[in-house]
Amino acid sequence: MPPSSLLKLSGLALVMAAVMFVIAEMLAFAIFVEAEAEYDLKQIAQTGTFFVQSLLTLIAGALLLGGMVGFYVRQSEAAGKLGLIGFVLAFFGTVVVEGDFYTNTFVTPLVAREAPSFLDNPLSGFLQVWLPFDFTLLAFSWLILAVATVRARVYPRAASWFLLAGALVALVPFPLVNIPLDAALGWLGLVLLRVPAAKAPRRRRSKSHR
Repeated sequence: MPPSSLLKLSGLALVMAAVMFVIAEMLAFAIFVEAEAEYDLKQIAQTGTFFVQSLLTLIAGALLLGGMVGFYVRQSEAAGKLGLIGFVLAFFGTVVVEGDFYTNTFVTPLVAREAPSFLDNPLSGFLQVWLPFDFTLLAFSWLILAVATVRARVYPRAASWFLLAGALVALVPFPLVNIPLDAALGWLGLVLLRVPAAKAPRRRRSKSHR
């Protein structure tokens, strides 16, 4: 498979991840609005909306891990050491958050159903406090990579600055603030999708000697 095709696959993964993250963000906002001041994780974790929202973030996180490899490779030389540091931090930061997405999808609903009293225990506060900060950690891990992307000037300037601004805004743990970061990832994914295909080298015809 030529490198351009791999970059296109990475771009497609970023676009799909961005769309899923936006949908998940809207669902999470709907959950908090519906619960209002009576937010009870025991009840919410057993709803279909919570499961769909968590599953979308889990799939989107996996797609993001695949997409960010091609995203970095295209600018690896221009991004230099800062780009490498940013990529490593963003990659492992995304891995850490992906583990949390998995927990929210499969573990938390099980605990809420089989041992709901555990969620009333002060020790379970980690689950309830951690949930709104998922995307904040994701944004923080992408911040250095976003700075390196702006400096590398490989991607369109507007998209690079949008990524940086989105990462900064998403550091604030408020509803819907992650949508700009998601949109920036989708924009950069579209840029990768437009990478021209590598031309196959022409074979030289051997001259026949009489």
